[in-house]
Amino acid sequence: MKQLKESKTIKQCEPMESTVHAHHTCGAFLCTLKKYKHCLLALYLPVYLLAFWVLEQNITANYWASYVPVDDAIPFVAEFVIPYCMWYPYAIFPGLYLMICDVPVFKKFMYHIMIGMTLGLVICAVFPNGQDLRPITFKETNFYTQMVGEIYRVDTNTNVLPSMHVIGALAVFFGIYHSARVRKSVKASMAVIALLICASTVFIKQHSILDVIASLFVSLPTYALVYRSKAMHAGSKNAMVQENK
Repeated sequence: MKQLKESKTIKQCEPMESTVHAHHTCGAFLCTLKKYKHCLLALYLPVYLLAFWVLEQNITANYWASYVPVDDAIPFVAEFVIPYCMWYPYAIFPGLYLMICDVPVFKKFMYHIMIGMTLGLVICAVFPNGQDLRPITFKETNFYTQMVGEIYRVDTNTNVLPSMHVIGALAVFFGIYHSARVRKSVKASMAVIALLICASTVFIKQHSILDVIASLFVSLPTYALVYRSKAMHAGSKNAMVQENK
């Protein structure tokens, strides 16, 4: 009889233990989700890429050509294709660093990206634009001109104002600049790279200087809104308090 009672007790405890374990697992999952919910901001990027792809497919002709006479004085320098292509690791790796190591700044970085690039998409959709600055042929064929030619092949000459390259490069720099975890020497290096990336857009004739200026008119007010406004600053403080709890 005693063994029978013990057996019944064990069977009654097993579902209770299973329920407790399920609650514990669910609680741990929710805590993890809450801790890393800032990562969900990165889901904007595939949305942006899809929207940009749609624009690229639909705006192929009948666009306003971005041009100012100063463009004619800017030489084509194929070697600038290197900093132009550096934009991709320049945008990805610092973003991942901020996501992992500096959550409050990562949020501001993503808000800057989201606002700036969305404005860029809206401008291109409402005001179809492109540029006709690309050389028809290259004076010489080498590694750099081949890279430029490949960029011309996969990237259309439309949707150029404002330059997403410039908006993205500035957003990355501002994010790194405002992170207390990043050394001053790294911040200085990131500033130089950002300048080279911005310059590369006009030297390989992917953009008019007008596109770069338009990008500044998008990026700088966005920077002021995200990093300098009292509402955003208060939100950042709250995020830091929640992170330290």
